[in-house]
Amino acid sequence: MVVDTRTWEQTFQELIREAKPWATWTLKLDGNLQLDCPAQGWKQYQQRAFGWFRCSSCQRSWASAQVQILCHTYWKHWTSQGQVRVRVFGQRCQKCSWSQYEMPEFSSGSTTRILNNLVQHILEKYYRNGMRKSSEMPVILEVPLDGSHDTANCEACTLGVCGQGLKSYMTKPSKSPLCHLYIRSSSPGTGVYIPNPAKNQSAGAKGAKGSEYEKLGPSDGSDPLVIYVTILLLVLMVVKCFTSE
Repeated sequence: MVVDTRTWEQTFQELIREAKPWATWTLKLDGNLQLDCPAQGWKQYQQRAFGWFRCSSCQRSWASAQVQILCHTYWKHWTSQGQVRVRVFGQRCQKCSWSQYEMPEFSSGSTTRILNNLVQHILEKYYRNGMRKSSEMPVILEVPLDGSHDTANCEACTLGVCGQGLKSYMTKPSKSPLCHLYIRSSSPGTGVYIPNPAKNQSAGAKGAKGSEYEKLGPSDGSDPLVIYVTILLLVLMVVKCFTSE
């Protein structure tokens, strides 16, 4: 299953022209968009939606209300032209080993909701000085869903885009703030930091071992009594030499 690009572009044009007939906006899908990395002058918008997936290997299908949609928008006010880049994140089949990320399919109602929220974001950011006239349309469950979000097979969770996935990665902060494990994604520049307890324990053991070495080593200052005894012995030796002569 894949996103119907033509339907998305057509629906988006209808909605944006209804709100701003004189403005020219284009919408394109871009699988390389990264969270919090918009190009200079671009703005970011993120939402989730209800979608359907089908495994290309076993043909198993499933639904999810956590399909993540990432959008980057750009507007040239002097020419009344705008651009939108959209990335839809996939999910993998739970049953198949080494399965690939499948792209979702959206119903007409879900598509309209996604694009209507996008248009409202555009109007808020570029035409209303940050004022939003209507609230975002919520996700509507098209079928009952059982269980929690499958973060292990969610592409957005793996890349740190999905809020559900971030919860699973977040753990208690380590005592050593310098010891972290960086999980790289398939796209450069994105990742999630999580504490690495094993690495912290190793660093702690090394620190403790170093402390033991410091305790066993010689002290910086010399004992005054030792110096006094040494001088006294030297004096006695000199006196004895003169006496024997």
